[in-house]
Amino acid sequence: MANIFEKAQAERKHDKFVKGVQSVAGLVETLSGPGPFTIFVPTDEAFDRLPSDQQANLLNDPDKLAKVMKYHVVPGLYTADNLLDYIFLKTLDGPHIKVWANIHETPLGEAEVDVGGDALNYIARNTVATAVRTSIKINGAHILQADVRADNGIIHVIDKVLVPPFTYL
Repeated sequence: MANIFEKAQAERKHDKFVKGVQSVAGLVETLSGPGPFTIFVPTDEAFDRLPSDQQANLLNDPDKLAKVMKYHVVPGLYTADNLLDYIFLKTLDGPHIKVWANIHETPLGEAEVDVGGDALNYIARNTVATAVRTSIKINGAHILQADVRADNGIIHVIDKVLVPPFTYL
């Protein structure tokens, strides 16, 4: 398996994030190290939604770019299930990101399903009426794809570029 940076680089829908990480001194080496790390990787479409002047401002200011890229990295391994237990996570650069989980039941209608029976074969069918769904947001960004595993961490693909507090693009 690949390290977390190589895994993000292999996915072609994260090219802008990968280029940003490569532009920050020492960040590729950090993410290639032992970890573990959790990275919230914005899609290229998330970067495209930033106004062009903000994109240019970000790319032309190395300090600002470093803050934004490190704000997407959390030391430690946090799967989607683990994220449900946290309200805030401390990022690599220091500021915290907010975790918001929305757990709700979705009515499915009633359907009978075979459950295979119990030890005495008393129960062979059961009725399912709801399913539990979980939606997780990080600073308002939806997790589109969770738990992409790597040797030294995990990636969650998000639909928004995270900007640290008091950083203006």
